[in-house]
Amino acid sequence: MFILVLIAAGFVTGFIHLIVIGGFGDLSTISYYLLLHQYVVTFGLLGIIGLITNIIKADENAQSLGWPGGPFQIKYGFSQLGLGIMGVLCIWFKEGFWLGTLINMYIYGVSGLWSHVAEMKRLGKTTKNDIGNIIIDIIYQIILTVLYIYASKIWH
Repeated sequence: MFILVLIAAGFVTGFIHLIVIGGFGDLSTISYYLLLHQYVVTFGLLGIIGLITNIIKADENAQSLGWPGGPFQIKYGFSQLGLGIMGVLCIWFKEGFWLGTLINMYIYGVSGLWSHVAEMKRLGKTTKNDIGNIIIDIIYQIILTVLYIYASKIWH
């Protein structure tokens, strides 16, 4: 569940950023920087990893997962790359762009939720890894939404 490492990296760098700028300030400031780092660090790393694993090393990755390779995996890699680029662009673009990036992540999260449930149904079994992925697919979207709501600095 490498996604947890990416999410944690975004929160750690966000907290470091808050410390460097002289403190945590109000809830809006905290939410703003934590969300910014989720976009830039977490989504950015997801884009780089997607580029490497699902485009550059698509066949190797598919084989390691026990899936057939093919154009859909490469398409998925480009989707991850696009999300990563959007995340990094959040450094310069705010307001509606952040909302668009969040909506893109919602779609990405729903696709993960759908594919994890479909895979459990197909295999007829549920593992703790499957449950963990489903929880992340839901909880992470809620966390991002709460940060977005409280990060009023986006609009200034």
